Amino acid sequence: MLGGYCSSFQRKGFVFNTGVGDVSGLWEKGPITYILEELGLKKDDLFVRNRIRYIFKGKEIDADDLDSFIRLLSEMFPEEKENIHVFFDEAKKAYEECYREADMYGTPLPGELIVKVFGEKKLFNYPREHPHFYDWMNKTYKEKLDEYFNNDDLKTLLCGLLGYIGTSPEKTPASRALTACVSYYLYGGYFIKGGALNFAESLRKVIEKHGGKVLLKHKVDEILVENGEVRGVRVGEKVFKSRIIVANINAKTTFLELVGEDKLSREFIEYIKSLKMSPSCFMVFLGVDMDLSTYPTIIQNLDEKYGIIINSNADPTLAPEGKASLTILTLANYRDFPNKETKEYLEKKKAFVNKLIKKAERIIPGLSKHIIVIDAATPKTFEEYTFMPEGAIYAFDQSIDTKRPVFKTPIKGLYLASASTFPGGGIEAVVISGNICANDICGWKIPK
Repeated sequence: MLGGYCSSFQRKGFVFNTGVGDVSGLWEKGPITYILEELGLKKDDLFVRNRIRYIFKGKEIDADDLDSFIRLLSEMFPEEKENIHVFFDEAKKAYEECYREADMYGTPLPGELIVKVFGEKKLFNYPREHPHFYDWMNKTYKEKLDEYFNNDDLKTLLCGLLGYIGTSPEKTPASRALTACVSYYLYGGYFIKGGALNFAESLRKVIEKHGGKVLLKHKVDEILVENGEVRGVRVGEKVFKSRIIVANINAKTTFLELVGEDKLSREFIEYIKSLKMSPSCFMVFLGVDMDLSTYPTIIQNLDEKYGIIINSNADPTLAPEGKASLTILTLANYRDFPNKETKEYLEKKKAFVNKLIKKAERIIPGLSKHIIVIDAATPKTFEEYTFMPEGAIYAFDQSIDTKRPVFKTPIKGLYLASASTFPGGGIEAVVISGNICANDICGWKIPK
């Protein structure tokens, strides 16, 4: 199947996503907006705006747009009202500065590419031309929150989407928190109509429309390298020759298994081996004979650290009429699960399922009595289906402790485009990585 984590599956008329439920990057200058326009796809055909609710200290907080969210926060923390307004004003300025050069190529660029594309003077002037974003680039998210707020509860609430990065506030680069979390407050998140697989299928159709081929059931066994340059890939007995290969699988698999350690320097291999994987996830997929349309699409329970996505509230076609498709999910550690198919693994999985359903039932009363379809995925499941080491959902750790590999590799003609490289995990981020990769291959020609 297409898509990796951006995929979906069906059980008895209920559709569930394998990972993606809340997509950013669809504002006016967003990278996904840009790529949709480039490919002739329509945003409204593929995406619908999510409604989200936070549960914090037992209180329900609905955040349909930035103004209402600011108003609710100001009512909850009246002593911080002025600071709340100033914080979001600053965040919006910083975010827009991050995308200031995005008009040309549809993506913000890291420092080394700013030099390559625009010249050294542009990088030298960057702090002056992007004062707000530059400040976020040099601090952690905790430092930014401490700058503006005194109330610890408010700071905790504003960390409610850090699960989208898988890091703690003191270890999260403020710039990453801005683009991957705070951006949802500014411009909202979106659900993929028809299920996440629909987006991947739409991209496949564009490729095929333009003469390309998408080959499923073709597992690459080796990336062929001669004299430090790629020559193609081997799939079983077949060889596909090419001087350019873009690997969107995890960089550890790319270099350690498909290229081979003997083709790379010892220093580079040690660096790749040292990269820490991100957290994984545990997901419970439920098809229920309940009408849940009065609930928002996404419920983030910050008190108990889990989320509920009611897929059929975003798109009613994802469940039979009068019924609902929902997913309950929480971050999970790969090492907490024994080997698959052992008795211990099955027991642990079952206990996790029951625990999450019990928690969700406190929000959706009677949930357990209306289950028609039930399935679940552990970190081991994600590893099996995506070949992602440790079932990591964001590839490598996204904290300040980890430096991702750059998109250009030590092997000439071999590129990375995925969550392994800049800027990280998430649909918006990997679209950015692909856009950068494509532009570099094409020589950064100015688009028409």
